[in-house]
Amino acid sequence: MENEEYDVAVVGGGVMGSCAAYCLAQAGKSTVLIEQFPIPHSRGSSCGQSRITSLGDYSSPFMKPIINHGYKQWLKILATAAENLFRVCPMVIVSQDHDFMKEKAKIVKDAGVDPVWIPVDKVNEKYKTSFPKESSAIIDTSGGILFAQKCVQEVQRLFKNLGGVIIDAWPVTSIEPGDPWVQVKGRRSVIRAKSLVLCPGPWATEVLTPLGIDLPLKTVRLGVYYWKVKDSSFPRGTICDMSDPQNFFYAVSPIEYPGLIKIGLHEGVETTPSTRDKVDMSDIKMKISQYIQQHMPNIESEPAIEESCMYTVTPDEDFVIDYHPEHKNIVYAVGFSGRGFKYAPAVGEMLAGMVQGHDPIHDLTPFSAARFANSNRNSPVSKY
Repeated sequence: MENEEYDVAVVGGGVMGSCAAYCLAQAGKSTVLIEQFPIPHSRGSSCGQSRITSLGDYSSPFMKPIINHGYKQWLKILATAAENLFRVCPMVIVSQDHDFMKEKAKIVKDAGVDPVWIPVDKVNEKYKTSFPKESSAIIDTSGGILFAQKCVQEVQRLFKNLGGVIIDAWPVTSIEPGDPWVQVKGRRSVIRAKSLVLCPGPWATEVLTPLGIDLPLKTVRLGVYYWKVKDSSFPRGTICDMSDPQNFFYAVSPIEYPGLIKIGLHEGVETTPSTRDKVDMSDIKMKISQYIQQHMPNIESEPAIEESCMYTVTPDEDFVIDYHPEHKNIVYAVGFSGRGFKYAPAVGEMLAGMVQGHDPIHDLTPFSAARFANSNRNSPVSKY
């Protein structure tokens, strides 16, 4: 590949970078999307077949308009897809913490959806679960499932249809800020762009630190496990057991592998992208297996398929979106803590607006890097 010039270069071909590139192409900017691995791949945070989505899945009030925006944009993006990549299905939320459930129901209500309170024995009857009788349960009818990898491919298809260029299997070796040109160097060529968008996912520290951006980020590997349903039947929908909101269990009905249900734990093992395959996931797998034995007797307690995913986590579990402190033609978004897929189109639109000098469509102050100015990089991060 010869050296090329673009209005904007986007580094990171996951869901965030792809959405940003698509929005820039919509705005008429000549844009290149750069990915270090061949597309598609399973090394980052946008891989896998499904993601749970909900309008009420937030704790900070600043997230409400962003999640709502992302939800609407996904519907718009996927409206022209050749196949249905978003399935509306109820999310059952269960917890033994009644105060938490009251607050969760309020959040769902504030998101514009009426939560449906349901006796836990009805949940147990329908899903063949065995949640304790003292548990509370609600149904979030805004719940749904995004077919993740296919969604990313659809965004990339739309991007290319607008004249966007995708360069994959192209690791970035260095970035040289400048005005009017930022230089993105690879092993065999250099890409010059007037502006640069960085969506490096788990490689955030490797990409940002050489640019003088030091954030208290940690990367973790999550186990993604599929378990056999004993009688080959399970109602359509998702379940989130929030008895421990920081380490919650979730289940997705068998829509990916026939007869297999995805059951996971929102907890991971700290690692790096280069050492992820060496970490021991047996403790996580054991916790899920014990949970299944206790609460889901209709599911085999040994996984049939084992996969994995990477999260990049901030101390407060809110993402970071900001400008480079010295070079305003460089913007970045990192640290989505395993929750970003559902609102990725909103983040993409915000990043595209930032490099074009537009006023922000949402208040980004709570998500700036400044909130970590006095953080200790090695301090414990969240529950991980």
